[in-house]
Amino acid sequence: MYQLTQAYMNWNRACGEDPLRSLPGDRALADMLYAHGLIMNGGVLHAIECLTASELSDAKAGYSYFGLEAVTSVLSRARAHFENDSDLGEHESQLDSQYIDLIRSDSVLVERFEQRLKLKPVEFASLRTRDMA
Repeated sequence: MYQLTQAYMNWNRACGEDPLRSLPGDRALADMLYAHGLIMNGGVLHAIECLTASELSDAKAGYSYFGLEAVTSVLSRARAHFENDSDLGEHESQLDSQYIDLIRSDSVLVERFEQRLKLKPVEFASLRTRDMA
């Protein structure tokens, strides 16, 4: 029988309807994964359009927390293009390509998360009973 790891359950909790936000690791993971989901759904500009300024700031902090500062640069450039009402179509594929070059697959995010969880487990809340279901 397959047993879920603590990392897997923390990841699922961050993706769920009730992510914990009291500790920096949980907050960073939830914010990063929210933005990543939007990007995977419709691209970088789609995420920029959907995220509030506060959510974008939180997402950038989440990527930085996991050592992915280069992603924050892509998001900042995308926001600048979006705010300047420039020809977004001209920039869309370039921004998406830059993001994919940095985050080739979800496994990049998983590896960074698992490394941080091992290094600083106190920055993530203990699992709740409902997290283990």
